This record gives sequence, C-alpha cells and structure tokens, in this order.
Amino acid sequence: MSSKRSQSIAGAIALLALGACQSATPQPLFQPLEGEAAFGYTERQIDDTHWEVTYSGPRYRSSYSDSKSDAESQAARDQSYDLALWRAAQLALEQKRPSFAVVTERRDVDRSTEVRRYPGYPFYPYGFRRPYWGGYWPWYYEDYSVRSYGEATVTLTIDLEPDPGSRSFDAKETADRLEAEYAFKTWPPK
Repeated sequence: MSSKRSQSIAGAIALLALGACQSATPQPLFQPLEGEAAFGYTERQIDDTHWEVTYSGPRYRSSYSDSKSDAESQAARDQSYDLALWRAAQLALEQKRPSFAVVTERRDVDRSTEVRRYPGYPFYPYGFRRPYWGGYWPWYYEDYSVRSYGEATVTLTIDLEPDPGSRSFDAKETADRLEAEYAFKTWPPK
C-alpha cells in the first residue's frame, strides 16, 4: 500500500513540476490594448461617422529564410487585419449602424533581429568553446546566437455612413464571421 501511495505522491509532484514549467498564461488574441497587455486593439473617434481602429499583434519568432519569413509576415498581417476589422464591425454595431466601409488601411510588420554574443575564452563556462589549433596557441571561434522577431500592426479608418456605391461590409455578418474564427484563439497558441 505504501508503494502505491509513494507513486501517487511522485505523480503529483511531477504534475506540479510540469505545470511550473509552463512559461506564460495564454492571453486571448482579441483584447483591448491597455494595462499590461502586449497586443490588442485601440480605437479613436475622428468625427461623428469616422473611427480609426488599430490592432497591434503579438511578437512572434520569425524564420531566417526569406520566403518563409515573408509568408509568416503575410499571415501576421492578415490576422491583424481580421482582428482590426472585427473591432470595426463591433463599433458599427455599438453605434447602431448596419454597415461600414474601410476608407484607408495601413498594414505594417516590424521585424527585428537580436544577436547574443557569449563571452570569450577563458570566461566561457565549462569550456564549451570550439578551439581551432592554428600555430602554437588555440584560436577560439566566436559563439553567438541570432533570433528574428516580427510584430504586425494594422490601422483602419472606417466610415459608419458609407456611400451607396462604395464597397462596404455588413457589420453583423462580419462580426459573426470573425468571432467564429477568432473568439477562442490565444497567444501563445496552445
């Protein structure tokens, strides 16, 4: 009986240790950008019928390959556009307007590269440097790591009284479609 009990205690300890390893609590992608939030939407009323909606997406780790990096940037831009459009549709519904039009839009991706250099020999811990023996003394390669990051931002200016000939969005249909797609998505993804 005591071995079963010790196995149960060991299992509980393992689960607690595994739970402590989780890095960050996932946050919903669609949230206001306020307080400690690192990503989300903001809006600003320009006049009675015009609003500016901005969505700043989460910072994501990017690839080094140009083609893969371009695809990741485009996916981040599209996702940020959809979330800004969802907020625009919500604003139209809050203002009791059946439709809205996007007057201007701006889609940006900020990319950054971070280089971490490690201290030179003999200060590198445990001697994990890669020596190259050239001549009488070892020459040590420079150790470093490179990481690339991206962050998409989309700004939409919307008109809540679109002209009859302009391309407008149905506010209810747009809000329902985007809510179905993004309501339960979080960052970091599960």
